[in-house]
Amino acid sequence: MKKSSLYLALLLSCFPSAVFATEIAHADHQSSTQHDYTNIQQINAALTIENATAKATIPGAKVSSGYMKIINNSDKAITLTGAATTIAKHTEFHRMFMRDSQMAMRKVDALEIPAKASVTLASNGYHLMFMGVKNALKADQVITVRMQQANGEQFDVQLLVMPLKKY
Repeated sequence: MKKSSLYLALLLSCFPSAVFATEIAHADHQSSTQHDYTNIQQINAALTIENATAKATIPGAKVSSGYMKIINNSDKAITLTGAATTIAKHTEFHRMFMRDSQMAMRKVDALEIPAKASVTLASNGYHLMFMGVKNALKADQVITVRMQQANGEQFDVQLLVMPLKKY
C-alpha cells in the first residue's frame, strides 16, 4: 500500500510539470507567431500601416472587425477597393454613422487615402468587417489581410487579435 501511495504521489507531482512544460511550449509558439507582427508596417515607399488589430470573437460569433491607421506618404491619392483574408468568408470595408440618433453601419465600396494624409479604421468610423469567420479569433493570434488597390496592386497587412474587453 505504501508503494502505491508513493507512486501516485510521484505521478501527481510530475503531472503539473508536464502541464507547465506544455504551456511554455505553447507560449513560445505564440511568441513566434507574434514575432511576424509589428506596430508599424512599411508596405512600400507610399504606404505605412500602424497599429493593425482585430477583435477576438465571442463564443459562437461569426463576425469580427479590424482596425488600423493607413498612411499615404505619396503625392497621389491611393484608393483601396477590397480586402480578403483566409479567416473569413467575406471581408469588406464598412463605415459606422449616426442615423436618427442610432448607430448604423454600411458597406463602403472603396476607401480613399488622400495624398500625404492618413485614414484611421476604428470602431466608430471606417473599419474592416470580417463576416463568416471560420474559426474563433483568439487574443495574441496574428491574421493576414490582403488589401487590393484600384490600380491592381495588392499588399498584406498583419493584424494582432486583441482580447475581448470585460465590462
